[in-house]
Amino acid sequence: MFSLDGVNSPGGGGVSPLPPRIPAGGDALPEDPDRRRDRQDIQRFLEGEARGFEELMERYRTRAYGIALSMTGNHDDAMDAVQKSFIRIHRSLDRFRLDEPFFPWLYRIVRNAALNQKRDEKRHRGEIPLEYVNQADGRPDPLQEAVAGDLKERLWQGLQAMPAELREVFMLYHFQGLRYREIAAAVDVPIGTVMSRLHAARMRLRGAVELKEES
Repeated sequence: MFSLDGVNSPGGGGVSPLPPRIPAGGDALPEDPDRRRDRQDIQRFLEGEARGFEELMERYRTRAYGIALSMTGNHDDAMDAVQKSFIRIHRSLDRFRLDEPFFPWLYRIVRNAALNQKRDEKRHRGEIPLEYVNQADGRPDPLQEAVAGDLKERLWQGLQAMPAELREVFMLYHFQGLRYREIAAAVDVPIGTVMSRLHAARMRLRGAVELKEES
């Protein structure tokens, strides 16, 4: 029911579990629990258990919405982009490589869907439900600190006015809680480029809200 042109395996094919990666010392590296849970849910879905896909998407629903909102600028288009993304993921999950992290793959799908939605749908931007763009790990973020009065609106206008590549990195770091290397994998640029874009985005927003430069 649900097609996706871009998948993380150029050659296509099915998925199969991979053994743990063994470092030079001979001991298996501890596996990231989130990645393990993603892989387990994908395997459940591929074995015919629909609940595996439902739990996988439920875990990423809020983050997908935050990505789409940052690209489209309004709630309705963001929701439409997320829905289209999940349909595409459902159709293509059998071609996902289980040795790769799931989020960068999901990010690219949501990003493309949101950009297409923004191009095709030129609706007026309404209210922004900020609860959908909180950081995944609960750290304070600039939008939470700028919720009162016109400061919130000024910050949003600042985000929308900056170049897309700066806004993208800023949103992934501050609202999605990704690390530099994770952002680099998601947007396919070097870590140094991620750092320079994040710094440039912060500098552009200092007039709207005080941002602390992290090391």
